[in-house]
Amino acid sequence: MKRKIYTLIFLLSSYISFSQSPEDALRLSWFQLRGTARNQAIGGAMASLGGDATANHINPAGLAFFKTSDFILTPGIQFGKAKSTFRETKTTGTGQTQFGLGTSGLVFGGFGRRAQNSFALTVTQQADFNYNTYYKGLNDYSSFAEPLADEFAASNLTIDQALAYTSSISIPTRMALYTYVVDTASVNGNLQVIARSENPSVREQENRVESSGGITEINFGWGSEFSKKFMGGISLGVNIIKQERRTYFHESDATEDTDNDFSFLTYDEQFTVKGYGLNLRGGLIYRPKEYIRLGFAVHSPTWMPLKETLSSGFAADLENLFGPGNGYDSVGMATITGGGQQTETEYTLSSPTKIMISGSYVFREVEDIRNQKGFITADIEYTNYKWLNYGPYDGDVNDFTKAPYEPYNEAIDALYKGTFNFRLGGELKFKTIMARAGFAYYTSPYKDKELKARKMFASGGVGYRNKGVFVDLTYVQRLNKDVSFPYRVNPPRANTFADLKENGGNVILTVGFKI
Repeated sequence: MKRKIYTLIFLLSSYISFSQSPEDALRLSWFQLRGTARNQAIGGAMASLGGDATANHINPAGLAFFKTSDFILTPGIQFGKAKSTFRETKTTGTGQTQFGLGTSGLVFGGFGRRAQNSFALTVTQQADFNYNTYYKGLNDYSSFAEPLADEFAASNLTIDQALAYTSSISIPTRMALYTYVVDTASVNGNLQVIARSENPSVREQENRVESSGGITEINFGWGSEFSKKFMGGISLGVNIIKQERRTYFHESDATEDTDNDFSFLTYDEQFTVKGYGLNLRGGLIYRPKEYIRLGFAVHSPTWMPLKETLSSGFAADLENLFGPGNGYDSVGMATITGGGQQTETEYTLSSPTKIMISGSYVFREVEDIRNQKGFITADIEYTNYKWLNYGPYDGDVNDFTKAPYEPYNEAIDALYKGTFNFRLGGELKFKTIMARAGFAYYTSPYKDKELKARKMFASGGVGYRNKGVFVDLTYVQRLNKDVSFPYRVNPPRANTFADLKENGGNVILTVGFKI
């Protein structure tokens, strides 16, 4: 069965990078927090529980449970392997292993009257962009050059005008024109725009993406015990954002015809985005009974000023178009732009607001936590990815400055939806030893039900607490699904995409000391 969907597609002008897209916005927003080993063992639930440094990044009211000061360090290792299905062809990627950092830092507890105030300085890896994606298959429906030809046709420009350095046509389309993959030809006496890659009846396509980087957050937080029943807190997060990504797309004639003016095309792109982010988090914890904790937290949008660089190249072999065996041509960025080997773009991206409600039940809740016997806790989180928003870099927002970004924001509104995410976990305590288990499920952000996406985590771990020293060890099994579009065509044509599955594990260790 061929996988196709209909969706809103838009033609991107060259004043905004070809790589900037709704997918990039989602990538910078759809992820799970990497907390301490204890927090990850209980599924990441922390909006009502408190007493863990991860509360600084989820609900800072939970910092108020600290009556002493802690130093925490959380190294981790992640491993796994991706699988893909594209045009009914299954592919297994190579295994990947990398190190990461869960919530680490300092929590200072027991300040002020009745020791009700706590402060925290913590750092954690919010998102991991270290991944490789690869898929291939036979496509008898569409071609990479099809939307490029559509963009040129809609421009009503001549080829010379489109290739001019001041042209508003996107760089990939100009590259396709330069190499004659996109051209004009007389069809039944009428001059029409053609894509020569559509000449074969079937094409073999392969797409490879190699990515590195991530988002690291430094968080400054305060929590206070207003009374025995109410706790509140607020924190400021500073994100350090970096991603380097190389995309290699290759399309070739899968027929045996060696004289149809198309052998192959290749698009090679190197993309880097760097920047920072700022956000605020606030929350409350209410204890109607000593053993019940109810939590509420709100995360503001993360405001991210970003700088993006892009370099790319395009090559094609059109067989005998320029004479027998003389159809190869290639072009780089400098030839198309008349400048350097890369373009630079600046913009801002705002992530969606997150709203959380939570409940915890503590077995034998007493002032001395050494005598507590365990707990169960659960979070429900709502976020709407339609709230993702691109804007101008300099912060000067008006109708004129917003106009270039409206196509992206309209596409985000058409493609994404609101989601509910669920986290559940518990702990049993046996004097100095603890046993923990948890589960987390992040639902699909895509409107279209054909796009099967989710993030699912099953976890378990053990902990040790004694004489001011604590050690926690956790294993998390990842069962993730997503989709990848090698390119997008214009409606009412349908798009084809790859189904991606990523299974793997995380091993996390937290070592802490009372100070």
